[in-house]
Amino acid sequence: YDTFSAFGLIVTTPKIMRDPETGNSRGFGFVSFDSFEASDAAIEAMNGQFLCNRPISCTYAIKKDSKGERHGSAAERLLAANNPNRRSVSARPNQFFAAGDASLPGLGAGLPPPPPPPGMPPPP
Repeated sequence: YDTFSAFGLIVTTPKIMRDPETGNSRGFGFVSFDSFEASDAAIEAMNGQFLCNRPISCTYAIKKDSKGERHGSAAERLLAANNPNRRSVSARPNQFFAAGDASLPGLGAGLPPPPPPPGMPPPP
């Protein structure tokens, strides 16, 4: 999630496809951005990169009930650009993994740092 949220606002929780019997990852997933610009940037930057020591392929998903047609077509982009319900470009990206304000309660304010792992000396 945090890897792809760097490219723009993610509108739904990313979905990792899993084998229903074993629960193991099937090796692919889906990320939905709020704009074609964000998804284009993610595809361009992440396609062919390694994630969790595995090479990944990033493309637009194939449409359901189609003959191999992918999302992201010129027609979809035109419809999205003319959609009156489209979100403002100034929408903030998800901050789920961002560091919070330490002065706010519940975000670690006033708590001592955690102890070091066993066998590691404490910090100076």
